[in-house]
Amino acid sequence: MTQLSSCAFAPWEKSIDKLKTPEAQVAEVRKEASNHPEASIKRKNLLVTQELAATKLLVQAEQAKSKGLFTEAIGLYDRVLGFLPEDSGALNGKIAVEREVAQLKRLDHASQLIESNRLEVAREIVRDILIENSQHAKAIELQQQINQKSASTKSKPTELKPQFNKPVTLELRDVNIKVVFEALSRATGINFILDKDIKPETKATIFIKKARIEDAIEMVLSSNGLQKKVLSENTALVFPSTQAKLKDYQDLMIRSFYFSNTSAKQVSAMLKTMLKTKDIFVDERLNMLVMRDTPDVIRIAEKLVAANDLEEPEVMLDIEVLEISRSRLQELGVDFPNRISVNSLIPITTVTSATGVLASSTVNTSTQLTLEGLMNLNKGRLDVSPNPAVNFRKVTGDVNLLSNPRIRVKNNEKAKILVGDKVPIITTTSTANVGISENVQYVDVGLKLDVEPRITLNNFVNIKIGLEVSSLGEKTTTKNGATVYTIGTRNASTVLRLKNGETQILAGLILDDERKSASKLPGLGDIPLLGRLFSNQEDKKSKTEIVLAITPRVIGNVNLPQAEVSEYWSGTENLITDKPQSVMPTGSGALTPKEQFRERIRQQQLKANPDGQPEASLATEQELTQDIPSVESGTVEGLALPGTVDNVQSVVESVAPPATSPAAP
Repeated sequence: MTQLSSCAFAPWEKSIDKLKTPEAQVAEVRKEASNHPEASIKRKNLLVTQELAATKLLVQAEQAKSKGLFTEAIGLYDRVLGFLPEDSGALNGKIAVEREVAQLKRLDHASQLIESNRLEVAREIVRDILIENSQHAKAIELQQQINQKSASTKSKPTELKPQFNKPVTLELRDVNIKVVFEALSRATGINFILDKDIKPETKATIFIKKARIEDAIEMVLSSNGLQKKVLSENTALVFPSTQAKLKDYQDLMIRSFYFSNTSAKQVSAMLKTMLKTKDIFVDERLNMLVMRDTPDVIRIAEKLVAANDLEEPEVMLDIEVLEISRSRLQELGVDFPNRISVNSLIPITTVTSATGVLASSTVNTSTQLTLEGLMNLNKGRLDVSPNPAVNFRKVTGDVNLLSNPRIRVKNNEKAKILVGDKVPIITTTSTANVGISENVQYVDVGLKLDVEPRITLNNFVNIKIGLEVSSLGEKTTTKNGATVYTIGTRNASTVLRLKNGETQILAGLILDDERKSASKLPGLGDIPLLGRLFSNQEDKKSKTEIVLAITPRVIGNVNLPQAEVSEYWSGTENLITDKPQSVMPTGSGALTPKEQFRERIRQQQLKANPDGQPEASLATEQELTQDIPSVESGTVEGLALPGTVDNVQSVVESVAPPATSPAAP
């Protein structure tokens, strides 16, 4: 949208009827322009009126948008597009509002999912919106709710949905791995598709009691070097956990990260180190990073980025540099001339004619005495200049030179302050057969201060300070005619630890100078007491001290991220995932068939012995397995199992719950 300055349309603004709507104003001016197409003034008037009307409506639309009146905002954008169909401000504004409305509807749905404890689905919705707009306030709020609710829940929602939610007990010794998955399929209703490269001779030995079905599946997979890929809610593909198979079956995602406070190049190095990911591209122009990896790795990368892309703290340094100078000067005595000059006075006559009448004037001019002038010398032509002077002077001075800079510095960054001049220093170089060349270098003279702060989390500031105060000294001319200066400097460097708002004063850089000088008449000036009448004495004392006062004021310290992005699971050395390998307690008090049988034996022994001391009894393996479906024929509920009862001691409880067994004999 073209922007015009106010002075450009001031003449036409007066002619617009303020009571009319912007569209009516544009229509009126457009009609005038169409009736006079040859008049450039009418065309300019139309352009200005359109811009005025569009600006007014766009301001109203932004106000409505900020208040959440999205329908009204869209209507205002449509009004602008009615007379300026290609106005970029209206087009972009309408698209942004429509996107905001759609996002709010999705966030409302996510809120309902959070209430129904469907956190993973809600997390995906919020995550998609934050990808579109990382600063969306409501999305950030819902993300925090999801994280808090997830942290309070020990178990995360499973991806597979078994038909039965009963805990399982699995006790298998040296059983073919395919038999294990067939038993799990019968118990859970989940279909397992086994990859052709799973070795048929693979044997599994598993002892799990009262574990969740999801945990049982994960433990079987991890203990046998297998991985799964979920194809649907009740179907999973099982394959060997090798690099070749992972490349064939694992789904990959592409995620783009835009950074506000950190460098994409540094984050890239961190992700390569922590996650061993390889497919990373860095766009330094946009400070963006694109990576391609598995969903679990992407989730962990998001947490790493959230923990590192934080605003850097800043500190405002109030610095006062004070130079206190004290000088005392006393000069007393007669300042006799140290030489007498004799000159010859020569009269010079000047003739002028201002009014037509000639006039002459004679002036004696002092010139050097020559041999001819000495021969014709008389008292009227002798000029002697001894010029003695009597000095009675005492000067006292107290000078305070104050410099009070204020500088804002980012954490761990250097700042420099220079108050002074750059003095040229000329160096000459003599080269054979070439000649002499001069090189000019500039030296900083004055007050120079270097600071480097480091802000801690508890609002302390560690400051590395370097102070230098320099001044020009005496001027010297070299043999080649170059002018050089002596430079006096006073330096101090230290490291301070100050609290936010605390003031520290550094002092003691003192320069004490005391000088005495005397000029006397030879012989007469050495006479005791009377010698003071024939001499001039000067006593000069000066003392200069540099004082530095510094006060740090922390501006926006680091806001530490939430615990969800500071500490989390990251899998094993070979498998990166955000879920730990653990078996969650089922909370069920159900006993296994063997435990039920032992409990019945204990109860019968208690009845036989009222004293409460059961008789010692050792149940045989045959007795302990009488409640378990028979496996002597090698089958369990139609499931073919190789071996006998010696190698298959128990099966999944959910396959066939045990029938009520008679009392033990």
